[in-house]
Amino acid sequence: MPTGDKPTATERAVLAADDGRDNSTAVLTTVTGAANGGYAYHRIGADGRPLCGAGGPETDLVRVTIAAARRRNTAPCQRCRQLAETAPDER
Repeated sequence: MPTGDKPTATERAVLAADDGRDNSTAVLTTVTGAANGGYAYHRIGADGRPLCGAGGPETDLVRVTIAAARRRNTAPCQRCRQLAETAPDER
């Protein structure tokens, strides 16, 4: 769906609406929701970090619900989604 490197606000809303997980599901996002150009919320891997490996040790991430992440106009990380689909035991 995204037409460029970063989805527009409208595209993010559509991607978030298509996320079929429960609104109370915990996800990770940056503290501001937009640090370093971030616009995604991430599935939490077994190590407590984003499943896709996004961010580094210096990246401040917070655990929020999907509902809270959507209010920040962030969208589900598509790389996390792909990884979860190929290795569902990592969710």
